[in-house]
Amino acid sequence: MSKALKRFIASADKLSLWALALSAVSIMVIMVIEVINALGRKFAMPLPCTLEAAESLMISCIFFAAPRVASLEDHTYITMLTRRLPQYLTRSMDAFGNFLGGAVTSVLAYGAWIIALEAIVRLEMRIGVFRFPLWPFRIMFALGLTLLAVQMICNGVRCVLQVRENSYPSEG
Repeated sequence: MSKALKRFIASADKLSLWALALSAVSIMVIMVIEVINALGRKFAMPLPCTLEAAESLMISCIFFAAPRVASLEDHTYITMLTRRLPQYLTRSMDAFGNFLGGAVTSVLAYGAWIIALEAIVRLEMRIGVFRFPLWPFRIMFALGLTLLAVQMICNGVRCVLQVRENSYPSEG
């Protein structure tokens, strides 16, 4: 594997770790605003826009955590059919699945970026008691999908490289 490819995959893994940290921060922010809102309700002064903020931050909780789960290949596998197959065939199927998932996620990310850019141009807001900006969360959604697509493609490359390394026994 070339050094540039190794560096790119390592960078994608680091980005997924940073995205996971942002996801954790989003969860903490949701918890803080919900606690403040609950306390405010007891004193008849609820925190405005709590629902909108919590709904919007859930996007980053989900879509910023997904790339890290993909990088660790820690999602659910159903191995009833594949556990008896040779390792190279299993990894080849994993590579195909990752490339297919990366392609589909790339198409979704492309559409999400179009929606995000339109939201930025319009400065999309949710009208309620206060105007709540939605465009930053559209960007988070598009960014999360993009990171997931990149991570899935990197996983596919990893699987292909593992198949190649295992198909040529080392001379010794």
